[in-house]
Parts: sequence; C-alpha cells; structure tokens
Amino acid sequence: MKKLQLILLLLTTVADLTAQVRAAKVTGADVFYKNGAILKSVATQSLYYRPQQEGRRQSSTPQEFTYVDFAKMKYYQMTVVKGDTIAVEIPFEYDKNLTVTGSEKLNGWDCKVARTSVNSNSIEIWYTEYLDYKGTPMPAWGVPRGLVVKIIRNGNTMFEAERIDQTAFGKNLLPESFGKIVDEAEYRWAINNAGVQEIVIFNNDKIGFTGAVAPDNFDEEEKLYSVGGGTVILKKVKLPENTDRNSIFAEVSQYAVGDAYDRTGSIFVIPVGKEKSFLNAIQSLKNVPAFVSDSLTFPALISTANYDVPVELMRFFTTFGVRGYNHIKVKGQNWADSVIYKTDVTHLAPLLKGEAWIGAYIGNWDSRGHNLSLKLKYHPGGRANSQKVIIPLFNTLNILEQAGQSYPTFFDRDSLRVSFDITSDLRNVQMVYITTGHGGWGGGDEFNQKLNTIYLDSRKVFSFIPWREDCASYRNLNPASGNFNNGTSSSDLSRSNWCPGTVTNPVYIPIGDLKKGEHTVSVQIPLGKPEGGSFSYWCISGFLIGEK
Repeated sequence: MKKLQLILLLLTTVADLTAQVRAAKVTGADVFYKNGAILKSVATQSLYYRPQQEGRRQSSTPQEFTYVDFAKMKYYQMTVVKGDTIAVEIPFEYDKNLTVTGSEKLNGWDCKVARTSVNSNSIEIWYTEYLDYKGTPMPAWGVPRGLVVKIIRNGNTMFEAERIDQTAFGKNLLPESFGKIVDEAEYRWAINNAGVQEIVIFNNDKIGFTGAVAPDNFDEEEKLYSVGGGTVILKKVKLPENTDRNSIFAEVSQYAVGDAYDRTGSIFVIPVGKEKSFLNAIQSLKNVPAFVSDSLTFPALISTANYDVPVELMRFFTTFGVRGYNHIKVKGQNWADSVIYKTDVTHLAPLLKGEAWIGAYIGNWDSRGHNLSLKLKYHPGGRANSQKVIIPLFNTLNILEQAGQSYPTFFDRDSLRVSFDITSDLRNVQMVYITTGHGGWGGGDEFNQKLNTIYLDSRKVFSFIPWREDCASYRNLNPASGNFNNGTSSSDLSRSNWCPGTVTNPVYIPIGDLKKGEHTVSVQIPLGKPEGGSFSYWCISGFLIGEK
C-alpha cells in the first residue's frame, strides 16, 4: 500500500514538473473579447486596446491604450490627441472594493465572481486565477489577482472573453514613454473633445453705446465691426465646410461692465444669398424693405423676394449687473462672476458652414455696457442635415435700436404678415419661433400673459401663451436687482417667456409638407395699451426648416 502511494506521489510530482516546464515556455497570453478588444499579458504587465477597423471611416475619438504595471502597482491610460501623447497614471490595490460572491465557469475556465459599485452602477467582475497571467480591460473598476474574462454592468455584459491564446512572445509591453502625464479630468476632456471643432467668434468684446456707425463696405474677414451705435458687433468668419452629422452649439459668456439692467440680447447669422441683407440695413435702414402698418413703416423686420432678415441662433437676457455690480451685498447671495448661455443650434447647420456673418446684440445705452464672448462648437456624431432648407421669415427684435430702428408696437392694431415663395416642394416643414413680451411696468406685456397665434395661408397652425415662472432660480446672477418689501426681487418675477440670465428657447411648430409656390405667414398678439410714457412690444423671430 505504501509502495503504491509512493508511486502515485512520484507520478504526480513528475506531472507537476512537466506542467511547470510547459508553462515556463509560454511567456504571454492574448485575450480576445467579443467586442473586438484585445488584452495582452506578460509576466507583470498587461496592455488593453481595441483595434481600429481597417476600411471603415475612422472615429474622431482617439484610440486609447490601457497599461497595467503590476510590479509598480500602477495603471496608465494613454492616447495621442492632435499629435500629442498624453497619459494618466493611477495607483491601485489588488481587490480594492471587490467582494467575492461566488464562482462560475466560462468557456471551461473556473472563475471567481466579484461585485463592486462604481458611480451607482452595479459591477460584476469574472476572473480566473488558474492561469499565469493577470490583467483587466477596466482597472478603474477594480483589479483582482487574476485575469478578467467577463464584466457585467447593471445586468448587461460589457466585456466577455471568447478565447485565450497562450503564446511565446515575451517582449516588454510598456512603452518607453507615456508622454505628458496629466490628471484624470484633463485626460478625459482631451479624449472627449478631440474631434470638436471650436470657432471663436468674439473674445471678451465690448457691447455698449458708443455711437459707432457702419463702414462704407463690409469686406474684411475676421475683422470685428462695431455698429448700430456700438450695441451690435459682427464678424465675417470662416466656419467648417461640412456640417453634416455634426451637433453644433453656441456658447456665450457675458458680464456687465457699466450697465446694471437686464437687457435683450441676440446672437444671429446674416443670410447674404439675396440682393439685400441685414448688412445693408446696418448701413442705412432706408436700404431694405419695411413692414407697413397703418401707414407706419418698420424697416428690416420681414423677408421679401430680395431681402432676408437676420436669423437668430440664440435669444438671451442679461442679468442685473453680474460682475460689474457684485459689490452689492444681499444676505444669502453669493454672486456669479459671469453668465454662460449655451444652446443647441444644430437646426441652423445649413447657415453655419463656410463663410458666414455672425453678429451679437445687447440693447443698452451705457458707454461701458457689457463684455461678451462667443464660440461655435462642432461636435461629431450629430444628425444628418445636408438636405435641410432654411427660409427666414421675420425678426422684429429691433437690433438697430440705437441706430433709429423702431420698436415693434404695431400688434395692437395689426398682425405681422410675411409672404414667401418656395421653388420646389418641401417635406416635414417646421417653423422655429422665438417670442418674448416686453413692457416693464405692472400693466406691460412683460408681466402679463398674452396669446401668440400663428397662421399659415389663413389657417391657424399654433396658439400658445409664452410664459416663464422659474425666474427666481437665477437670483444669484442678479446683484443689482431691486429687492421689494414683500421679500421678492425684481429678477424673481415671472415674465413673458424670459428671465434675467437665461436663454429663451424656440418653439417648434409642425407645418407638414409645403407645395411649391407662394405662401403667407401671419402672427397675432393682443398688445397691451400704453400707459403714460410706457408701452409694450413683442420681439418675435421665425424661420422655416424643411427637407428637399
């Protein structure tokens, strides 16, 4: 009996030694995951990456490589962004925050199952300790003492190995240099924004009443023009040529320098495809067509066969003196330094490509006024828009107020009417409509709800009351807002579709299909009556978007 046991022991020892000899010849392993990713492992190192597929359009997202140095107990994420190599270096501990909850089999591999939680996500990590290699595609979620073959997040499989190839390669997997080491926030920002095209239009430029007048010619690209008395700035800029499948955002930063009041602001693009444009209106309001109501003329408000109104990218409202008046003390308030207004303008992609005129307006009569910056950001991966057609209709915001443009006060006696002609049928047409009511006293339309009704070819297509009741949410942007003895502030009050320190979102009105030929749009608003020297008016803008 003892002799048999000895023989069995010797055989076992020989088998173990043979396995060790075989294992010693195999110095690495490749793990192939079902999502196409690969993890390479040798000795005390691993490399994870997902190969870019040949023959397909390359993603704008840079390729990332994740290295784990088990000897130094650190992992690295590395990439190349716009020619620069950057990486983040993060120390780790084995099994940190991992709780082993059981065991499973995957493709014949005996696996331990560990659980953890990352940012409220339930993570399940399957790993095997029965191979001589370690590694994980997601070290940020936890590094076990083994080779990770499966990861499940919130019940959905993220990674699953389909095969492991043991190989005889034995080279060092770590690069000679990781490039510039940055922190996690900077690294992730660089990755996420690698494909973003950012166009700076205005950079901390002044908008205030200076009496500035228009030049004889607008012919210089990238020159900052200050016109309309100084409350309008504009530039001729070069934008990306191809905006199809891009998401486009307009981002404005603004603060008060000398003007303490809430003011109407607008970012707009000037269509120049017709005989006349808003550039002609800037030089003289007599140069462009006018809307006529009761023998009164209101120039530059409606598009005609030979003139297009400026198209709004964003309607915003400045605060009561942010930054410039932050010295005012109000208990419980910590004033913001400036206001950021950011909005999606992808629907205007056909106008935001190639050469374009972009303008900004803040209505005020202060010589120091406001400072404003504007960026357009083009993000890859948006909707297809190459077949979109834009038809500018109207814009009653008196952008040239300081150059003599009248307030749109005609709604008390007339509706706004615009006729337009389309040369071919359009599908899935929408009207993009921005509206805000003004008249800053108790009886004015700023503080009273008024019905807006839109007609197309005499058929009512939409009717609503534009109103904002969330203005009190932005109190910390309004240092110079007056405080009342009932505990409220002027900036708290509900208004006709605007609040100090906010963007007014457009309303999308479904029109349907439009046949080629002439059509007419009209807008009705019951304007409040003047009181003393005060009067009400409505700033509305609208254009059509359709598909060819």
